[in-house]
Amino acid sequence: MRATSSGHSRHSGPGFRIRRRTMTAASVTAILSTVLAVSPTHSSAAPKGPGGRTAKPTAVISLGDSFISGEGGRWQGNVDLPYSATDSMFGTDRATVCGPSGCHKDPNRVYVNSSYLDPTTGKENGCHTSDVAEIIESHIPVDRKFNLACSGAVTDNLLPAAAGGRPFKGKPPQADQLRTLANTHDIKLIQVSISGNDLGFGRIIESCIRGFIYGPVGQYCWKQFDWEVKEKLRREVPDKVKNVIDQIRRVMRETGHPDSSYVLALQSYPSPVPLSAAYRYSQGVSVSSQRYSPGGCPFYDQDTNWARLDLVTGIADMLEGVAAEKNIHYLDLQWSFDGHEVCAKGVRQARSGDTLSSPVPARDAEWMRYLSHGAAHSQGQVEESFHPNSYGQKVLGKCLRDFYDLTRSSGRREYTCLTRSGRGAEGVRLKPLSR
Repeated sequence: MRATSSGHSRHSGPGFRIRRRTMTAASVTAILSTVLAVSPTHSSAAPKGPGGRTAKPTAVISLGDSFISGEGGRWQGNVDLPYSATDSMFGTDRATVCGPSGCHKDPNRVYVNSSYLDPTTGKENGCHTSDVAEIIESHIPVDRKFNLACSGAVTDNLLPAAAGGRPFKGKPPQADQLRTLANTHDIKLIQVSISGNDLGFGRIIESCIRGFIYGPVGQYCWKQFDWEVKEKLRREVPDKVKNVIDQIRRVMRETGHPDSSYVLALQSYPSPVPLSAAYRYSQGVSVSSQRYSPGGCPFYDQDTNWARLDLVTGIADMLEGVAAEKNIHYLDLQWSFDGHEVCAKGVRQARSGDTLSSPVPARDAEWMRYLSHGAAHSQGQVEESFHPNSYGQKVLGKCLRDFYDLTRSSGRREYTCLTRSGRGAEGVRLKPLSR
């Protein structure tokens, strides 16, 4: 198999087109109050509804996995430095807190509502719902914003317990948390990011990295996983996602929310790596390669092209198909970080002179967390690797706000989010998708 495509899809990036496959990206991956993320209310007095009744506060909600929980939001850009517990590492570590006696790290100031630790294990791989998560950065004008997503979640963690849903990291199934909120709020949007962990995306990425670092040379991971990915995307994962959509709708109907009263949307995943021709580092060999250090992107050209053109696009095509079948909305994100992926040409890591208050500008930065593991870059948690950093989260938030506004004003259900070269979140633009 070649890592480039022979067919084409209407998902297209600058200068080339990507194929569509009939089959079809999320980590080298408790009570309701602990996952609550609140936006400012608009009034100190609750508005009155028909007949003078007090209207429910409006809300938007995110459900799903690490790509929407805010995993990676601790970081603003990447830097080729050893981890330091006492400085911000050229302004990249937002967990840095400085005072008269010096600086220390407090990840809980980023991963909010006690989501840094997994309460069931005490380990530092909790739900990682960050203060810059997509739903928060959307700035949709509602009374409350709730981030119920959790790093590592699979479809079973979104289902109600009555439908086989399973609690995760000390929290009830996400649909049961949704039910509680839907009883007390007027829900305007439910944004869902799911399927990457069901597909085993983190295991696949880990295999690609291990093959590059430990060899033997030419041990490409795409050869091991291509058939498995296609089969799961064709036969197994779509039905799991459909079940999630059906159960969310059931919860909403049972709490007095007709289908037409809110936007229910699936979203795909932004690619963490560029196509091989767009790397700023040559492939090289193993730990001597600049892709390993300073880059933090240790992938073979063939594997990175497969991940970008088959894996990320395959998941996007599958999710779009589910959204169409279930008559819900769909936000395509696979090109949303184009030109700002880990190791992409035209952007850079942080350097001397960059600080917390004046960090590497978003227009010049990578928007994905690099490989945060091993001798080269043992910073933070390995689970954060290849997830949107704070810049990426802000971009996704802008994508979501524009998507929400356009779906309500235009009546269209499907959009792809693109960015403009040399711009940050302000460069986001949405393009309609059409079947």
